[in-house]
Parts: sequence; C-alpha cells; structure tokens
Amino acid sequence: MPKTVTITIPDKDAVPEIISSFSPEENILMLKIGSDCLREGRNVVAGLTQKEIYNKIKEESKEEVKKLEMDLIVQREMSKQMEEKIGKIYDGQVEQLKKQIESMREQIRIYESGNKENMQKEIEKVREKYEIVLQEKDNQNKINREAVEKLQESVIQLTNKGKSNSAKGSEGEKEFSEYAETFKDFKSFELVDKHTQGGQGDFHMHFEEFDVLVDAKNYKKKVPIDQREKIKKDLIKNEHMTFAWLVSLNTSIDKYDKSPIMYEWINTNQCIVYINNLAGFEEPHKILRIVWFTCKELFNMIKDENADVSELTELKNKQFKLIDKIKDIRKHIRELNTNMNQTRNIVQSMDEQLREIIELESSNIVNSNFSLFDDWWEKNVEPTNDEQVVVSTDFWLRFKQDNKSIVKEMEITVDKFKQYIKSKVSISNLVVKSKNANSAFDIKGFKLRSVDNMQGEKSNMDEGIVVELVEGAINKKTKK
Repeated sequence: MPKTVTITIPDKDAVPEIISSFSPEENILMLKIGSDCLREGRNVVAGLTQKEIYNKIKEESKEEVKKLEMDLIVQREMSKQMEEKIGKIYDGQVEQLKKQIESMREQIRIYESGNKENMQKEIEKVREKYEIVLQEKDNQNKINREAVEKLQESVIQLTNKGKSNSAKGSEGEKEFSEYAETFKDFKSFELVDKHTQGGQGDFHMHFEEFDVLVDAKNYKKKVPIDQREKIKKDLIKNEHMTFAWLVSLNTSIDKYDKSPIMYEWINTNQCIVYINNLAGFEEPHKILRIVWFTCKELFNMIKDENADVSELTELKNKQFKLIDKIKDIRKHIRELNTNMNQTRNIVQSMDEQLREIIELESSNIVNSNFSLFDDWWEKNVEPTNDEQVVVSTDFWLRFKQDNKSIVKEMEITVDKFKQYIKSKVSISNLVVKSKNANSAFDIKGFKLRSVDNMQGEKSNMDEGIVVELVEGAINKKTKK
C-alpha cells in the first residue's frame, strides 16, 4: 500500500507539473537519486577550503571570460565598420540630394526666366492696348464735354433757367430782391429781372456808374464749379458790364470759400464777385452795400488804367485767356492721371496673378514625383515585425510594372527610385551589400503586398491599379 509523504518547498518556487505523472515507484526513485546527489555535493563542498572554492570557480569561469572578451572585441570592430558604412551611405545620400536640389533650382530658374519673358510680352501688349484705349477715351471725353456744354445751353434756353428746381430758384430770387432794396436810395438804381432770358443771369442791377449782373443760388450744398463757369460765360457775353455777382444765400461757393467775399478777374475789364452764405450774416443789406462800394473803387481804377495804358491792358487780356487754357489743360491732366492709375492697378493685378501661377507651377514641379511615389508606397508596401529582407530591385520592378507610362514620361530611373526608398525607410532598416552607392541593397521590416491583398483592397481605392508580377521580379524569400 503506497505511503503519503509531505515535503515543504519555498513559496516562490513552483512544483514541476511532471511530478503528478510519476508512479509511487518513480517517486521513491526520484527522492533517492536527488538525495544522493545532494549528499555528495555537500560532502565535496565540506572538504574544500574557501580559497580552493575561489580558485575552482576562477578556473571554471576563465574560459567564459575569455570568450566574452573576444565577443566584445568582435562586436566593437563590427560597430566601427557599420558606422563607417552608414557614414558613407549618409554622405552619398546628402551629395545626391544636393545635386537634386541644384538641378531643381536650375529648372525653376529656367522656368522663371521663360515666364518673365512671356510676362513682359503680355504686359507690353496690355500697355499698347490701354494706350489706344486711353487715346480713344480722351477723344470721347472731348466729344462728350462739347455735347454736354451744348446740351446745357439748350436746356437753359428751353427752361429759361440754369437749374432744374424752379421752386427753389424762385425763392432765392425773391430773397435776393428783398436784400437788393438796400440800393433804392442810390442814384439811377434799377433792378431788372432777367431769369427768363438765357445767358443774362437772374438780375441786372443798373447804377449811374456801372451795371452788375447777378446770379442768386439757394442751394443746400456748395455751389459747384459749373455755376461759376456759367456766370463767367454770361459776363463775357455781356461785354458792357464790368461786374458779376455770384450770390450763394445759404451755403459757400466751391473753391472760393476761404473768405466771405472773394474776387476773380476774368480779363482786364470784367470781374466776378463771389459772396458766400449771404443770409448767414446778421445784416446782409450792409454786406451788399460794402460789395458795391468796393466795386466802385475797382471801376474807377479800371477807367484810369484803360485810359493811360492800352498796350498793358491787351497783354493782361492775353494772360487771362492763357490762364483759362491752363485750367482746361490741368483738368485734362487730372482725367488722364485717373485713367493711368486705373491701368496701373490692372497691370499690378496681372503681375500678382502671374506670380501666383509661377509659384504654383514651381511647387508642382518639386512635389509631383514625390507624391506619385508616396501613393504607390501606401498601396504596395506594408511594414512587418519579423526579420524578413526584401531586395530594393524587387520594389523597383513592381513600381516600374505598375507605372510603365509614367516612368517613361517622367524619366524616373532606378537610382532616383532608390533615393525615394531611402527617404521612406530609416537607415537602421537598410542593409548595404556593396560600397558602390548605385548598387542594390536589402530592406528590413517591410515587404511587398501579395497579389491577393492587392485585389482585396482594390475596391477601396480611388484609382484602380492592375498589378502583373513577372517571374523574375519575385524575391526567393517572398516567393517562399
């Protein structure tokens, strides 16, 4: 009958599973053999001194130490060789990248120089075109100005007024006629309403010494330049009159508002008086009387000057006409400057658009090849966790087979393709077999996807890729 024996073992140790399969005879045999071995070991250790134990351990470990030292020397030498190889590979890659960058820069310079010539030709064409347009526009403006002047004269003759709002004109004329009552005590004074006669102003004021043409304006805004030109033409038409008064009742007169009363001589015998905001003065009647006395003094000076110096008077008249022509020329110059500014803005906008086109094309030239390779890499290559090695030639054959027309069109060579691979794979995953920079190399941690996986993922791709594997393009390990 078998006996049960209780044996105590440490908590951290586990009982071998094979013990449960032993028979009672095997159990007793295991205990006897183990006990004998342990007893022999104790006897051997007990018979040795501490020094003998140390020497024995030293002798036994000497060979292992030598072996470890040799392994360290070998590993150190291999590390040096590997560092030299990696350094050469890195230097070669840097040199090739520098050559590629310089080549791309040269292509961009050629492209930019060609575009500059084309852009300059286009700009010259545009300039010629707009010079013709500007010339035609000047002619058209001249015709339009003449037509507008004729139209204004026709409207004035038809309506018997210089402005469209008859109600406001009547109110202004009535208000000025009330102010003009201040001259009723002047000798031979007479106020004649002329607003129904074209080219005569609103009123004629007759005095014993001289006559005055009056045009009263009841505007809410500044009296514009066209009204000044109108009264100037009316005064020139009435050669017997020396003075014309342009009276703005409630606002100022454009360009002649620096003081309440201003004067403009249009020739040596005729002068226009500009009166700003007459109704705004506390006593408008006194303002009109002051203007009249000033005109009287000017009239006396004109009479004396004309009587003594006739030649000087003629020269002054020519000068006034010259000033009028200069004013017209300045007006044309302002219009021309406006048109030139518009043309300059158009040319500048075209320059900006052409610059953006050049930048876009330059970026496409640099990035087009890399984007093609990235798309192919994502669809055909996958990482692995094993030590599987693939030759770079296999990658090239697959890429060339998938992109036959593009490789030929874009002149993608096997050396350029190897540089693409090195840009996607770290140096630690590259195994260089030869010192020649153009020779093939092995790639660790990556593999080509199988044809089955490619077909299974084909439905998820935006653009389908038909893969045909040539017998010679399959690596032996991949084939296995």
